[in-house]
Amino acid sequence: MNWANKYLRIMRKLVSVFALAWLLLACFASAPTQASASKVAAEERQHEIAIPVLNYHSIGVEPGNTYVLHPDMFARQMDFLAAHHFTPLTLGDFARILEKKQPSPERPVLLTFDDGYANNAEVALPILQRHGFPATLFLSPGFIGQPGYLNWPQVKELSAAGWDIVPHGMTHPHLPQLSIEQQREEITESRRRIEQALGKSADVFAYPFGEYNEDTLKILKKAGFRYAFTTKDGNASSNQSPYEQNRIVVHGEDDLETWAQKLSYPGRGSKASP
Repeated sequence: MNWANKYLRIMRKLVSVFALAWLLLACFASAPTQASASKVAAEERQHEIAIPVLNYHSIGVEPGNTYVLHPDMFARQMDFLAAHHFTPLTLGDFARILEKKQPSPERPVLLTFDDGYANNAEVALPILQRHGFPATLFLSPGFIGQPGYLNWPQVKELSAAGWDIVPHGMTHPHLPQLSIEQQREEITESRRRIEQALGKSADVFAYPFGEYNEDTLKILKKAGFRYAFTTKDGNASSNQSPYEQNRIVVHGEDDLETWAQKLSYPGRGSKASP
């Protein structure tokens, strides 16, 4: 009996030793995995491509309306970009740089305008042409020809001048308040109208009011859109979803220094100062 008890004590010790050894082995085995995961995350951050995407609306004179930027301030901002060697991009440049198919200039920037105001052609275009800058217009075709908005000849003028013209919904609705069928009509019809009028692909979208939901994302993916832009503040980035790219909204009350600081979000590199 004593021998049996002694045997059981030895076996319990051996089981404990084996259990401890297995636990240590598991810890050591998981350490490289965790380290590898951290290394991958660090490498992704290190190789992230970030591009400031400026979001303009109307270029005019309307005190108190934050979405209307005075033409003189717009001209000063474009002069700043030129003086500090920023390179405004086309949408094609933007996509190829983010997808690492094209090298990025030292200071890239994408200039975007929402809705389709007539002053985009009458005021913004001549200022941009002085510097040879391209731009992108997110157009709501339902506004075409209404007072204060572009007509189709002006849209074609912008396209001929090198602007990318892409959809912003037919009537600039609050998309999440619509049914999935209504959302699909707003998105796909706005694209169809633009492509029919200009004979060019229009596969990039900007959410009206910056609003969207899961239905919106499904529609964009199924329809073959390449990118979509929000109004979430910050740089667009290769680490973001193609359908949830950030933009920097330009406010009419911002002075030049405040605006310039928005070009230097983390990940943009050296800060540009006015």
